[in-house]
Amino acid sequence: MQFKLIKRVPVVEIDGKTCFMDTGFPRAIEPVLPGVQELFGIPGLHVAGVGSLKRYTKFDYPNNEIITSDEPIPLEGGTDVRLEVRDSGWVVKMDVRGIHTRRYIDTGAAYSYVNYLDQPPHFPIVDVVEDCGFSGEPWTVPVRRLPCEFMGYPFEILCGDVKDNPEYVPPEGVIGYDFFANFTLVVDRVGGKLTFVKN
Repeated sequence: MQFKLIKRVPVVEIDGKTCFMDTGFPRAIEPVLPGVQELFGIPGLHVAGVGSLKRYTKFDYPNNEIITSDEPIPLEGGTDVRLEVRDSGWVVKMDVRGIHTRRYIDTGAAYSYVNYLDQPPHFPIVDVVEDCGFSGEPWTVPVRRLPCEFMGYPFEILCGDVKDNPEYVPPEGVIGYDFFANFTLVVDRVGGKLTFVKN
């Protein structure tokens, strides 16, 4: 599937429906509330969750492509790591500002959210953005640029504090668009494996 990035979220066509891809959503394809449609500027928008994916899925943001298959998808030069598959999403270990712990990775998160922004060292606010969740009620959030590291590869995320997100964020935090923009991934959600290359 070819996708367009709209509001830092991949939007695809599935069975004649325009959907944003959200790996934090457990079901298949459902319509979203009017507020979410308005934020994206797409009437009749749906959400496509992990229930719409087959066992293997490749997320290739540089080529605007998502491939899903019942057969293994090769990724040349890829490194395998454990992927924890939960009902609420996919979890991997990574460092955010030097703190090594489990993090949710979520294509539906335009911006990342973690709990550690009020602890030293302080990172300045680089922007104030509008975000929106499943309630359809938008909010504004100050974002900071935080250093991250995944399997020895450094990258940066634009990140808000969990307390600034009025909807539920798991204690592990959510790492969104910037993770997928920095790594091409193949997810085996049955075998609990993530294969990646750094973009």
